[in-house]
Formats: sequence, structure tokens, C-alpha cells
Amino acid sequence: MSTLGTVELPAFLSDEMAADPYAYYKQLRGTDSVHWDGEFGAFLISRHADLAAAYRDPRFSTQSYEQILQPIFGRSMLQMDGSEHTRKRALVSPYFRGKGLDAWMSVIARNVDVILDKATHDAAHHIIRRFEPGQTVDLLAEFGYYLPVYVITNMLGLPHEDYDKFFAWYNAHTNFSAAFGLDPEVDRIGRQATADLWDYLTPVISERRANPGTDLISALVTAEIDGEKFDDVEVKTHVTQLLNAGSETTGKTLASLFTHLLSRREYFEEIREDRSKLLPAISETLRFTPPSQLNSRKLTEDLDLHGVHMPAGSLVLLLIASANRDERRFQNPDVFDPRRPDLDHEKTFTNSGEHFAFGGGRHFCLGAMLAKSELEVGTNMLMDRFPNMRLADGIEPMWHGVKMRSVTQLIVTL
Repeated sequence: MSTLGTVELPAFLSDEMAADPYAYYKQLRGTDSVHWDGEFGAFLISRHADLAAAYRDPRFSTQSYEQILQPIFGRSMLQMDGSEHTRKRALVSPYFRGKGLDAWMSVIARNVDVILDKATHDAAHHIIRRFEPGQTVDLLAEFGYYLPVYVITNMLGLPHEDYDKFFAWYNAHTNFSAAFGLDPEVDRIGRQATADLWDYLTPVISERRANPGTDLISALVTAEIDGEKFDDVEVKTHVTQLLNAGSETTGKTLASLFTHLLSRREYFEEIREDRSKLLPAISETLRFTPPSQLNSRKLTEDLDLHGVHMPAGSLVLLLIASANRDERRFQNPDVFDPRRPDLDHEKTFTNSGEHFAFGGGRHFCLGAMLAKSELEVGTNMLMDRFPNMRLADGIEPMWHGVKMRSVTQLIVTL
């Protein structure tokens, strides 16, 4: 247990806390917005204004990823600071915005069709049934996880036939990052997944250097700014990061979106009839139930915040899920409301966004606009094909996770 003023709280990452993290965060925001958790060894920052400042303060460094992500990603852009981060990001950012992103819109649409229409004649590679109206399916496992993995592998120019490998690798990586190094077996499996993925990528990168195409790996091996290029290890690192970032968060957001819409049927029907209301619903889903619920930082200098002294070198957790429900910033924050007047939904997928589902500052998620495209295209096609979709009878969606959080499954009747 940890003490919060006169109130005792369960330890961070305890089962009791994980059962209802939003209640835990509300208590933090109230009287202990900079909270030291001795068992985890980190300061927890929970208020919206404090996260907004921290994301733009260079003293909150992503050096924390050296322990949390580097063992499975390698040294990626996530943990770079200053001019190094600016240079490396400039090499890949054109492929995730503007014309670079537009080129992939048809890829997203085509892969939705493949997932929905392909029968299970090759179940080892595509564990999915043919979707038909009236059928009951797990929308998360059979659609949400497939769409982003198919899209990112297509962008990378890798075969869908190897989907099971990519799914297993990113699942091992997700479990690794969620365990915070506290489970040796999860740690071992995550590191082995990276070794296997990098072995897989070695001949692919060699071939793309010799015969570059229009895929993202070819872009990575040929990109050059001011004479600087990525070496093979950097390419593997960025592919690993893209595979994970392009899969887990989008799939979970799609499942969360449909959970909210089908739990309040009037929202589903309203958006089905007027698709201009889809973006606000996606934006509100990302505020209300962000798939990635926290980011970590490491302080490079001593810092005092709200009377709490945080020494240089301290691990700090920026609690996105808490800030996104801060009553100081949002009206009725614990209510899912796509019509809310205090959120500019058009900014959600930009660095000027008013909540932190994609982080903030110089490390704002590079794939935010790609996620927007996948969510919009995927949702529109599902609504077009299955206008009568509903939650399956007797099913109560269950939420799980602290670092990454979503429903564990979403059983619907199409």
C-alpha cells in the first residue's frame, strides 16, 4: 500500500489498482498529483496541465526507455533527444503525413476487404471466419488485431503469409513493455521475439538495399538527409517500433470505440447515418479510454513540482489516462460523450491536441495520422457491411490492463 494524505491507496500495478485505475487516478489528482510509489520506484504525475508542461520540458527525458523498451526495440527514436531525434525523425516523417500518407489509403481499404471476405482455407495464417451478417464474432481478435498488422506489414513490403509470426512478435513485445521488467519469463520471451524478428529482417534489408521498391523498408534504407542514412541496426529498430506502434494501439482503439458505440446504441445509429460524427467519436474514445495509458520519462535535473522534490535521475510516469479525465480540464470527464463542447476533435491527431492519447511534445506519436486513417476506413466499412451490428446477447465487455488497456474481447453479432 502507499499513503495518499490521509487515504491509503493500493500500490501501483497491484491487482486492486488495475481493477479500477480511473478511481485510483481520481484520488491522485485530488490531493497527491505528484505521487511517489516506493514499490515501483517512480513519481506519478496525474493532472492535465502538468502533463502538458512535462511533454514540452526537455528535463523530462525519454532516457527512461533505455530500460523499458530498448531491450526489445533497440535504441529507437523514442529515446532520442535534441538534434539527434530531429534528424532521425526527419528521415521517416514524410511517409506518415500529407501525400506520403495518402498513398497508403488504398492499402488500408484493400486490407479491410481481405480481412472481411477471406475464408479460413488457410487457418494457420489467417485465424478468421468469413464475416456474414448475423454471425457472432470477436471483433477485437478477428478484426481489430488483423487490420493494423496487415496494413503495417503491407507498408513494410512484407508478406501477409507471415502474419502469425508478426502477431506473435508484437504480442511478446506488448507483454514485455506492460510488465515493466518484473516478470523474468515475459522478459525472456520479449527479447527472443526481437532476436527472431531481426533474423527475419536481415535478408530482407539486404535485398531492399540492392533492389529498393516503394515500400517503407526501402524508404528506410534509402532515406538520406544531409548525407546521413540509417544503418541496418537502425532500420531493424525502426521496423520493430513501427510493427508495434502500428498494431497494438489501433486494434485496441477500434475495439474500445465499438464497445462504447454499441453500449449506447443511439451513438452507433447516429454515426451510421451521419459519418461526419465519426471523428468526434474516435477522438472521445481516445480521451476516455486511451489504449496506451501512460508514458515514462527520466529527469535530467532536480525538479520541484507542487511542493514535491524530484531528484535528477528519477523515473516519472506521465499518467495519460488520468490527465485525459482531469475535472480541471474536462466537463463530466468520466462520461463518454462524443458531443462534448470542451474538446476540439480536429486537433486530436496533431501535436496541438487537447488530450494525450498520442503523447505530446517532440515525441508526439509519428503514426497518429495513420491510426486515424485506419480507424476511419475500418469503422466506415464495418458500418456499411453490418448496419445492424450489436453486442452479442449476454455479453458484458470486460476491461483489462494498466500500461495498455482495452476490452479483453468484443463479442458482437454482425
